Amino acid sequence: MATYSSIRYVSGSGGASVTVSETAPTSPSAGDLWFDPSVLKTFVYYQDGSSNQWVQTNPSGSGSGSGSGAGVTVYANFAAFSGSPSEGDLAYANDTDALYVRKGSSWDRIDSGDESPVILTEPPTSQQTLTGGSTSTVTMVAQDPEGFDIQYGIAYKTASNVRPTQLSADTTINQSTGVYTFTASNNQAHAGSFKARLSASDGANTTTRFVDFGLTFDVTAGILLVAGGGGGNHSAGGAGGGGGYVEDASYVFSSGTTYNITVGTGGAVATAQDTLGSRGGNSTFATGGSDIYVATGGGGGGGVGNFTGSDLSTALNGGSGGGAGRASDGPGLGLQASYSGKGFGNNGGNDNSNQGAGGGGGAGGVGADGAASGGTGGNGGAAKQSSITGVATYYAGGGPGGGYDVSMGSYGTGGGASVVGNGGKGGIWNNSSLVSTAGNNGIVIIAAQQAANTITGTYSLSTSSRSGYYVYTFTGNGSITF
Repeated sequence: MATYSSIRYVSGSGGASVTVSETAPTSPSAGDLWFDPSVLKTFVYYQDGSSNQWVQTNPSGSGSGSGSGAGVTVYANFAAFSGSPSEGDLAYANDTDALYVRKGSSWDRIDSGDESPVILTEPPTSQQTLTGGSTSTVTMVAQDPEGFDIQYGIAYKTASNVRPTQLSADTTINQSTGVYTFTASNNQAHAGSFKARLSASDGANTTTRFVDFGLTFDVTAGILLVAGGGGGNHSAGGAGGGGGYVEDASYVFSSGTTYNITVGTGGAVATAQDTLGSRGGNSTFATGGSDIYVATGGGGGGGVGNFTGSDLSTALNGGSGGGAGRASDGPGLGLQASYSGKGFGNNGGNDNSNQGAGGGGGAGGVGADGAASGGTGGNGGAAKQSSITGVATYYAGGGPGGGYDVSMGSYGTGGGASVVGNGGKGGIWNNSSLVSTAGNNGIVIIAAQQAANTITGTYSLSTSSRSGYYVYTFTGNGSITF
């Protein structure tokens, strides 16, 4: 005796089942179909006027196909099916080897339930980033080997399959294209991750894929860049200019984007009397290989010019190097240069008359000239104040100019003790114990109300200097990602 397994009728709207068995099914419902393989006949369970019973369908093998069996009419293809069938009629399409049952006004295919949908377009396997308040899509395309329509669905790995808090609306699914659209929450308290199960069903079997999601938010933060200060010169030289200064109190960091940070080093000292100290290094803030902000390194201070014999009246004492935004090194009194409205700095003062060396330019002001008599060096330009850290601090003051043999000027503090980015001081002539110095190194500070996801390089973190903020202070090159 041959053994047969049951087959299931599949329809988008549900319907009766077809059971293959040599004995009639027990407890049937009206409209159920039963195929008896021992006699190759199909029966329908319905009220015939006197009682509910199994009645053979198409006992004469009706239909216009090329052949017929017990209640099943064989056609070349679906288009050739009878135009006037009866409820419960069975038809077989030769071209697709598929069996159909007439239900109401349509032919519905009967599925053996053997094959599951195949995924043609796989969804991503890496975690997908959702940005607060925006929408994002994921695509999964499936096909059923037996030709049945695909119904896409979604479920979440949450208690009772509730929608995760990271989503502000139910996920929509385009049943024609397999595109899932997710709408992210705009509440920063909902930041986090969840797992979704995408499904493709042919009505009998289901194929699933899991996708991980993470909700993040763009971060608004304050950013401060101070470049390295310029170096001074030994020989009654000018001081180095203060490092470049760039500040943005509300820069928007794109979620998931890595920003690279370069911190400029201070310029070196020059010892020859007619040379310049080295320029300080630039500090930069960049992403994707492109600079966003550049704080220009301070210029080097100049030395005493050439003179003949002991005739010091012919000497030209060097002025300071330039501060932020300065295009070139060297002495000279100039106007403030700016960087896209955000940078601050000036050239140093100078004195070309006799003995006084000019002070270095700072982030906020022009340095004072050195005195023509008495050999007193000029003061450095004023530093610039910043509240990025929450503490009133001054940055990038000009260095003090060197005197002839009396005294130097003072650093440009701008009202407070400057911490970083000062220009180097100029040296005093004929006094080897008071020689010039190199410029100070720069710094980059980022203050945000959200902790960074990843951070590298030489930095320190403070959560107390500014209430409610994470303050990252870079003293060396690194990167940050929110």
